[in-house]
Amino acid sequence: MYHFFSMRSIFKPLKKSLLQTFALSALLVPIIAATTVRDGAWAVTDSDFARIFRPEESWSVVIADAQNGRVVYRQNPQTPRMPASNLKVYVTAAAFDLLGSHYRYRTPFLVRGKLSPQGVLVGDLLVRGSGDPTFSGRFEEDSKDVTARFSRWADRMKELHIRTVKGNLYGDDSIFDKNYWGREWPEDEYCNWYTAPSGGLILNDSCLDIGVFPGTAVGSPPRIETIPDTKYLRIENNARTIARGQKNGVSFRRPFDSNDLAMYGKVAADSRGTQHVVALTDPTGYFVNVLKETLEKEGIEILGEAKDAREEPDLPRHGWKVLTIENSPPLKELAKVINTRSQNLFADSLLKTLGAKKAGMGNWAGGSMAVREWVREQGLPVEHLHLEDGSGLSRLNRVTAETTCDLLHHIQKKPWFPLWKETLAVSGEYPGSLRNRLKTSTLKGKVRAKTGYIDDVYCLSGYVEAKSGKEYVFSMLFNGKSHAGKHPHHRMEEALTLVAREEP
Repeated sequence: MYHFFSMRSIFKPLKKSLLQTFALSALLVPIIAATTVRDGAWAVTDSDFARIFRPEESWSVVIADAQNGRVVYRQNPQTPRMPASNLKVYVTAAAFDLLGSHYRYRTPFLVRGKLSPQGVLVGDLLVRGSGDPTFSGRFEEDSKDVTARFSRWADRMKELHIRTVKGNLYGDDSIFDKNYWGREWPEDEYCNWYTAPSGGLILNDSCLDIGVFPGTAVGSPPRIETIPDTKYLRIENNARTIARGQKNGVSFRRPFDSNDLAMYGKVAADSRGTQHVVALTDPTGYFVNVLKETLEKEGIEILGEAKDAREEPDLPRHGWKVLTIENSPPLKELAKVINTRSQNLFADSLLKTLGAKKAGMGNWAGGSMAVREWVREQGLPVEHLHLEDGSGLSRLNRVTAETTCDLLHHIQKKPWFPLWKETLAVSGEYPGSLRNRLKTSTLKGKVRAKTGYIDDVYCLSGYVEAKSGKEYVFSMLFNGKSHAGKHPHHRMEEALTLVAREEP
């Protein structure tokens, strides 16, 4: 079956005894009060908010004083809702606390065998995957140089006088499982960047960047350029170049379980070209094959094949020597990609990392267990907290506005909070998912929040600064269709404007 797509593209044992846990839960009270409380300076009424958040629509909203947690408005605060990308708040906050803001992925490049004086290695190479999602150009000087790390590995091999490898190149992705597709992810969208697979070895966000340009003459196939430049996959070019001034339009398709791409459509002869991002399957095969190609381009001959280590049961686990270890940027930088740009692959990888590190299971279930247990340890309820992934893409994910707001209030006490808060998008500012929202003079630069969207789900949770200098924490979750003519984004902006106008 083919589908079209385009650019639019266990947990560490608890140290508390059961008795201690019950005693702790008895002492804990919700950080945010169960009823609406106002201080004397608050001039906005419930009816003001009720005109925005229509009772007949599916809203869950909590707005509270960020300093003391007192609620200024609440509607359906404990109703479980789909959070979309607001789930990333939970995943990144848990990761900052459990892994540390300076946590780095460490990916070793290993060798086994004997090296001759002529530079011939009689043996194999192995990359032991760590789940690092940053093997791309994202953190390189040249953002298009997605194989920069591979080139550095080639330099290291040359330093050690390894010129030829009489063996295979293996990729070990066993830190994560191979269940790349989350439950209740959108059908027929597996080729879009936001559904890219999170494996133990990830290259270029598990995507291929494709540039499409006019061919040499009308009727000829368009020219295709890819990043990375690889022969690992094939693109069947069924598109054609058309006359100048006509409308462009190309699309791609591939089977669900194959990286054989086909391109269809038309490219005008005067087109400057179009750019497309295609999510691929088999991230490990993609990683090791492009690594092999890069090493060979750098002058290192690999006589064997690029292979998935899981498919080689007799491959020794031990006896490997380290050629080099690649460290990722720190978590505080990765979290900016997750929360500011809402990058799903990074969030899914981070959830599985939490599962591997804290629950002994590098999969969706392990990550969910790790995050839920961490939330519970913060004294917050988890009855309505359900994680199917880290990105929020699944329609089975659930949170409540109250717990989300409680969490945002609670983590302000953490030593890492200032760094974490900087990972959130800023209203009306580039880059980030809020760059084109909340741009009025009242709100621009005054909101730090996480956006969230999947079909019929619109969410926004974070912090807003009022004219008074006081800060408020909020969570606004909308599931369903708006029947009153206003887009949910507009309603969120109206509510935040009311809060931001609070005078000293």
